[in-house]
Amino acid sequence: MPRKKHIKIAEVKNFANVFGYKDENVFQNICNYFSHKSGFTLELGCGQGDYTINLAQLHKRKNFIGVDRKPSRIYNGAKHSNEIKIANVGFLVGYAELLAEIFAPSSVDEIWITFPDPYPRRSSMKKRLTHPRFLEIYKRILKSGGVVNLKTDDDTLYNYTLKVVDELGLKLIKESNDLYSSSKLTDEEKILTKYERQHLAEGKKIKLVKFSF
Repeated sequence: MPRKKHIKIAEVKNFANVFGYKDENVFQNICNYFSHKSGFTLELGCGQGDYTINLAQLHKRKNFIGVDRKPSRIYNGAKHSNEIKIANVGFLVGYAELLAEIFAPSSVDEIWITFPDPYPRRSSMKKRLTHPRFLEIYKRILKSGGVVNLKTDDDTLYNYTLKVVDELGLKLIKESNDLYSSSKLTDEEKILTKYERQHLAEGKKIKLVKFSF
């Protein structure tokens, strides 16, 4: 592992706005950190936290948490949000599989899944973040009417998610296979991540699926 990566991993553990899934009383620590106690919006696979930070800047009286399994990815976003003094942002080093073990039932308002690994092979289908096994976890932590948003450039994941939503009888709120062709975008949907800009520059279409339980 490169030395710079080691340094980031060591430093990020000491950031006040970063929490680890192995920490004792992690959910209580998260609640204690935020001044507004109205619930949380999660970004899964947040990487450097582009979406998390931009959402927090749009909604300063709500709490936002970027979740990623690699602390070295979280480092830049956590450091940047500290530098620009965004108090309603935090980051969790953890796994989507463990969210229901960390967050209390009905404590999450909304979930964003932004450009996750699509796991295109059928043999890896259970790893897709919109697979029913993950949806069951999200359902446990979301408030009644809580929303899940998927943004992706991948056709397979997009079509798979629509199929799962239909088969499970979930409420489809919005879907688009070419999001930016629409003139009716919310401020939240207009947020562009670093990789999203790259996808658009390559001529890829951005897709959205928004649903609730």
